[in-house]
Amino acid sequence: MLITYNLPHVFHPDSDLVLDALTLRTMIDTLVVMNRHYLVESAYHARAVPALYSSGVRYDRTVWWEPIPALYGRTYGDCKSLTGAYIAIAEQKKVICQPVFRWLKRPNGIKDYHILVQMPDGSFHDPSKVLGMPEAEIQEFYGPNSY
Repeated sequence: MLITYNLPHVFHPDSDLVLDALTLRTMIDTLVVMNRHYLVESAYHARAVPALYSSGVRYDRTVWWEPIPALYGRTYGDCKSLTGAYIAIAEQKKVICQPVFRWLKRPNGIKDYHILVQMPDGSFHDPSKVLGMPEAEIQEFYGPNSY
């Protein structure tokens, strides 16, 4: 089922960065919660859900915000879906981490965001990098020689 949000007040060149950030955080938090529910339901029905890195999923850009069953079914996703899955699966192992993001403004004024994971010790983990994000994209968000 496809559910569409119409968000004309955010994510455009003139939108407020704080409102963009709050909206993005709400969206990723919602995805994590949906993944938590899916994992609980799967455990209840004794269906094993593979860990993200052994699931066969790889990085590729999409427009979709996909919870685990859709992500694993598609077999690829980008930072939002990968981070949402990683955090929910980590929480099952009592590793409490949180989504964070970086952004850059493109020459055309469009803001592009990259979502990753902040670990309990304050370090950052990037499922997109682990699952094949191209070096050119990595350098956009992390700078040169960051691979």
